Amino acid sequence: MNVLIAFVITMIILLVSLIKFKVSPGVSLFVCAILMALLCGLPLTDTLGYLTSGFGGIMTSIGLLILFGGIFGMMLGDSGGMEELAKGLLRTFGKKNDMLALNLAGFIVSIPVYFGSAYITLNPLVTSLQKLTKKKTSAYVAALFTGLLLTHCVVAPTPGPLAVAGQIGANVGWFIIYGLVVALPASLICGWQYANVLNRRGETQDPAKIKAEAETILNNEELLKADPNKPSAGLTLALIALPIVLIIINSICSVLLPADNIFAILFSFIGNNNVALFIAMIVTGCVLHKYLIPSVSPTLWNYIDKTSDSMGNILMVIGCGNCFGTILQKSGLGEALVELLSRMNIPVIFLAFVLAMIIRAAVGSATVAMLTTVSIVGPTAVAMGMSPVTVGLAICVGTVGLTLPTDAAFWMPARYSNLTVNEAFVATTWPTTLASIAGFIVVLILNTCSGVLPGMF
Repeated sequence: MNVLIAFVITMIILLVSLIKFKVSPGVSLFVCAILMALLCGLPLTDTLGYLTSGFGGIMTSIGLLILFGGIFGMMLGDSGGMEELAKGLLRTFGKKNDMLALNLAGFIVSIPVYFGSAYITLNPLVTSLQKLTKKKTSAYVAALFTGLLLTHCVVAPTPGPLAVAGQIGANVGWFIIYGLVVALPASLICGWQYANVLNRRGETQDPAKIKAEAETILNNEELLKADPNKPSAGLTLALIALPIVLIIINSICSVLLPADNIFAILFSFIGNNNVALFIAMIVTGCVLHKYLIPSVSPTLWNYIDKTSDSMGNILMVIGCGNCFGTILQKSGLGEALVELLSRMNIPVIFLAFVLAMIIRAAVGSATVAMLTTVSIVGPTAVAMGMSPVTVGLAICVGTVGLTLPTDAAFWMPARYSNLTVNEAFVATTWPTTLASIAGFIVVLILNTCSGVLPGMF
């Protein structure tokens, strides 16, 4: 069967199984990997090898990162450190800039912590702020949600961007740096400013009266008062920054210092992605020990064992997703797309962005969309000599847009913030889609300058 036809059939079955029948993503991806191999006539013995090598390859690349990073993030959440960080940002930026503080809180927290856990943990602050300020809940949600989703989808060391960087051969340290460059402007414009516009939309009262009432209400200091029984905002921020700084220093040293330099050798080890997150996990566990033990678990080691159990699902999805991606590569889909693109004259970087957005909208999983898209577009882009950083970021930023009811994230504001479906669209779908487009514009600028920017190849 023609490989493009086989791919269309397989993708339809994948989407129907996920959307209509709610089949586990890991199961659907693995079954569709086998189906794609059969439709393309790949030998069964070769197919078995591709499946196992696909799963093993992605686990070698990011398996430990997901495990250590997940435990690290849970420690920050269970200890109460993330909530204190959000309060600290509000105190730092001022109460009038509460939307900015929430947006930045989400932006920072979602780097080491899974999106769902971060939203659930920070949502009580949204509820408390709304009760005090009487501003629109949907505006607060838009500010927080957009910041959370952008770093979750674009900035490593979250699993999706890590998988994309590993699959496309981009340097992880530079991928983090340029991911921040892409995500931050989009977050500020489409999270913070959008939230302010949304809050003002439809106001019928006198703006001066509303401002005076808000200032009176915000004199209440109790909401933002630091809790002595939880880690401080500064400590939490330092712990979040630890693995990121180690990874970035490693990337910088590898460029500026000779390979045999003692500092280059040292940071090549402690700045390795796996080691950096392991160090962060252990340091965080030791530093936050008194906040976690015995309230959460009898001992630190019991806590790590318990938390690691919850990492199994994401490991299954990513592993089976790469099984599917490996089969797509071996089927010759990349070559077929090259031929198709040469006829249609569609730029590869634009295809990466749009394809990732469409798959994410249909499947409801940014991680699945990233893995599928990078398997299709990645080899073609690299073969054409394009920067793996910009192509990878185009894929990642594409998965930010079109947050629809097919995605569990869409329903979080409805469930935890009591928004209607229409309000959820306004607070999630519109700002994230605008953020996706804004981020892609930055990617296009970076791609134009890729020949002179460091770390692009």
